[in-house]
Amino acid sequence: MRKILIGAAAIASLVACSGGEPAEKPEPAAAEEKAPAAAEAPAVEEKPAEEAAAFDAKAEFEKTCSTCHGTEGKGDGPAGGALNPKPAAFADAAFWADRDDASINKAIKEGGAAVGKSPLMAPYGGMYNDEQIAEISKYIIETWKPKS
Repeated sequence: MRKILIGAAAIASLVACSGGEPAEKPEPAAAEEKAPAAAEAPAVEEKPAEEAAAFDAKAEFEKTCSTCHGTEGKGDGPAGGALNPKPAAFADAAFWADRDDASINKAIKEGGAAVGKSPLMAPYGGMYNDEQIAEISKYIIETWKPKS
């Protein structure tokens, strides 16, 4: 087994250094030198696409947004106290007077300056994809936007 590992390492080094295929292909290992099947790594169990794609908007809000906006959407997060202007207070009905769902989505993706608000609101389009941004936006809207 040791000979196989040393040979494989040497071949890998040659391939990496030469940038191409090795000059000779190694001979297949003898059956008696092959590790028993029980010692092979177990197969990785794949998750269904729905589970792998699951995105917890509330958890992401609490991890990323609540630092400034607070966990209760009052604009009173620990970092928000040092900001001027203060972070938006989603829990305040006045906040929603001049905002629609698209402006929330755009502010998250492109930052506050993109919607005429504070340039201190960073853009998160590089951190989240469009679907994730839509989920965070939906969470904010469903949690704090007054019902008409």
